[in-house]
Amino acid sequence: MQQKQTAGFQGDWLQFMIMTNKLELPPLPADTIDRSRLSSQYAEVIQSKLTLLTAPAGSGKSTLLGSWLRSAAGHAACVCLDEKDQDPLQFWLYIIHALERVRQGLCGDVLSSFLQRYAIDPRSALILLLNRAAQSSQHALLILDDYHAITRPEIHAQMQEFIEHLPSSIHLVISSRTYPAFKLEKLRLRGEMKQLTLQELAFTAEEGIEFCQNVMHMEQAGRDALEWVQQTEGWAAGLKLLALSHTLSIDTVKSSKPLISPDHYLANDAETGNRVISDYLLEEVFQRQSTEMQRFLLRTSIARSMNSHLCQVLSGLEEAPQLLRQLEKEHLFLIPLDREGVWYRYHHLFSAFLKRELLRNHSAEMNDLHGLTALWYEQQGSPSEALDHYILGQYFQDAARLLEELFAHFIMGEWWTLRKYFDVLPLEIVKARPKLYMSYLFLVAREMPYGEMVKQLDELEQVIRMRLQGHIAPEVIEYLLQVICVMRAYMAYLNRDLEGLSSYLVSYIDQGYSDDIAFQYMDYDRRESMRLRSFHGVQGYLRRVEACFGAITKRWFAEPAYVTSYYGVGYGEVLMEQDQLFEAVKYADRALEVALQIKVAALLVPAYVLKARIEFNLGRPEESVKLLLQVENLLSVKDKHYWQPTLEAHRNRIGLELSPVDTATRILADTVDGDIHSFVLSCDQLFQCMVRIRAAIIDERYDYAREELKRVREYAEQRDLLTEQIECGLLESILLQKQGFPNAGITALSRALILGGPEGYIRSIVVEGEQLKQLLQQYLLLRRTKAIPDDGVKMTYVKQLLSAFTRDQKVRGRSAAYEVKQDQKEVGLSPMEQKIFAHISEGLTSKQIAAEFGISPGTVNTHIRRVFAKLGASNRTHAVQIAEQRGLL
Repeated sequence: MQQKQTAGFQGDWLQFMIMTNKLELPPLPADTIDRSRLSSQYAEVIQSKLTLLTAPAGSGKSTLLGSWLRSAAGHAACVCLDEKDQDPLQFWLYIIHALERVRQGLCGDVLSSFLQRYAIDPRSALILLLNRAAQSSQHALLILDDYHAITRPEIHAQMQEFIEHLPSSIHLVISSRTYPAFKLEKLRLRGEMKQLTLQELAFTAEEGIEFCQNVMHMEQAGRDALEWVQQTEGWAAGLKLLALSHTLSIDTVKSSKPLISPDHYLANDAETGNRVISDYLLEEVFQRQSTEMQRFLLRTSIARSMNSHLCQVLSGLEEAPQLLRQLEKEHLFLIPLDREGVWYRYHHLFSAFLKRELLRNHSAEMNDLHGLTALWYEQQGSPSEALDHYILGQYFQDAARLLEELFAHFIMGEWWTLRKYFDVLPLEIVKARPKLYMSYLFLVAREMPYGEMVKQLDELEQVIRMRLQGHIAPEVIEYLLQVICVMRAYMAYLNRDLEGLSSYLVSYIDQGYSDDIAFQYMDYDRRESMRLRSFHGVQGYLRRVEACFGAITKRWFAEPAYVTSYYGVGYGEVLMEQDQLFEAVKYADRALEVALQIKVAALLVPAYVLKARIEFNLGRPEESVKLLLQVENLLSVKDKHYWQPTLEAHRNRIGLELSPVDTATRILADTVDGDIHSFVLSCDQLFQCMVRIRAAIIDERYDYAREELKRVREYAEQRDLLTEQIECGLLESILLQKQGFPNAGITALSRALILGGPEGYIRSIVVEGEQLKQLLQQYLLLRRTKAIPDDGVKMTYVKQLLSAFTRDQKVRGRSAAYEVKQDQKEVGLSPMEQKIFAHISEGLTSKQIAAEFGISPGTVNTHIRRVFAKLGASNRTHAVQIAEQRGLL
């Protein structure tokens, strides 16, 4: 079954995953009878949160759904499920694409964010979806047909959550052969659930007669039809079987007992029930077909769906199109899948019977038939179906070949779509293809222990270096080794091994691998505007990121690569926070330069945001706003939708400085995004919360600000998000000061300093402005006079902050060194006066200072009096305060 090249595959992974015909119920045949007692219940369905149809196969569930779909007049979405739909994320992708049909624009609005969140926290992804679906008040049905095919507990649990929070405008209809694994008692007690079972779906005598006369075209079947309804207890499939047997001139069995009872199907195990049905089909329908038709039915039963061309391939019969039309005309359990009559499938009951017959009498042909089907689907550009049949037919080498080829069209964040195939392929076949094996290792990276993965990579690298030399092209070997290095870095990232991450990335460039395309495919699971806050394992700890990002950025600086920009932004953020603004500009400019070359939103937005924040800290807020508007204009429509809330939050942060009252009023007038209160928040969403809290403080909505600060602080503490904890402490101190609680404000400030001091936080504190500076001065005085206990914050850190405040206030665009020199020149302190004054600020007495310099205490006092005169100070404490305010210490 060797196939050299896959035809028609596209890079769009959603086209691979989403089969659009599964978003349509099979169209109702033109001669379907309208059972008004059931179809009229649509009015009740559209008033219920959940409607449940539970009945055996062949009970008329799909027909009833079709009638309700027609009543919905376009306001209905549908997903036809099958046993392949066990991947939870794929399941929800079908739901999203179905809802797109009744909530226009939903895919574009939520898909990107949904995929990002689902991998981290499925519940928050579902909240995002539900919130978007609730934006429209237009009532619509969401139909899930054949839900019994779903067996994954994760899907059942998520569906439970989905149902409980379903918007009032969405009405869920679930059709299943069995009762789903949900707890629905609350819905039933509240009157929000409607259920129809076999008893409601069963044909009445009048409906049975109408069915035989109008659908089966048996005009004189009145008395027979009445007897058939009694024999089958109104079961639709049984009634049709008996009508078919009559049409085929087979004597029906006369008995007072039901011949085929769906209750028997339910009461016994599935195998026994299916056997009863299969025996009857074999006796009454299948054996009456021609030999040619029997061959056609058996060989085509392999395919889940089929058209005339595939039927020709499988049956070997040129007249396959005519046989398909004959089956449809004779109502022989053939179901059209489209309105054009191109694609069909067999009824589930008939399909199961045919497959059992094929296995029992022609088992030797089954693998060949699967192989033919797989090859046909592959040639038609349907890799999912092709892979299924290659595996079912045990063509594992072809499955591995196709799977390896498919990986060329997928990026790491989307490879979960192929994971299910690795679960069934023999591992030795996967290992025989190093490129495929590496793909497999990427897929299981999150599940495999770090040490075990390192061991696997070591073994794989040895195989490539020792066994493949001379067997494959040198450039292929180099590529494989390059990917292994990427994998090592990725595993270090996943396990928060920042030292290992920097080591592998530096090693990568040292080995001459300039092409870093694999790194942008990883995208590190996060699309956030600030690396320092969001990077996995960093979480605002400056020392961690300085060591890791600094080593990477300096080694990659000359490379126009994804890594250069990605980590350059992070390192620039560290330098900015440390108040090394001009050094930060260097790395921000380089990061932006590379981002503009690569043109990936995940690089462009953080680079522009960093540049804007630096401009803001340099006292040029208007330039900051220009930069944020500029990046928004560079984004695609899809990317703009994703990033717009974050960019707006950064603009609002600047606006609160330029025009505080107007900006605060506008921010608070906007409706709060429902996602802001979800269970898991991104760092950008937390930033949006903090901007809103600032607005509330300015607008004097103190109660709201206090409650929000408490919520965000607790969230940040639970997840050890350092920057957010520091920011909460700073804002809380300002809030308490405004409310007239200075002591509590000092306590909150102390908490922020305790967190920020060891990491060297400066700009996050200085940017809060004059109010915080006054609090800091008060804190310093209280510490010096021992009015408050020593909380462990170093006094040198507090003085460093006050110096930064002074420089920031005077000339925010000039360097710190130049600023201090100018202040000293204006004051006119001599070198000795500067030295003595430095000791005064440390609390040393005149006698201690004299001993330090080998002079008399009187000489020291003379220098001190000169300093007092130059500063205009009345005593030592006053002199220190003035010096700290002017940045002289």
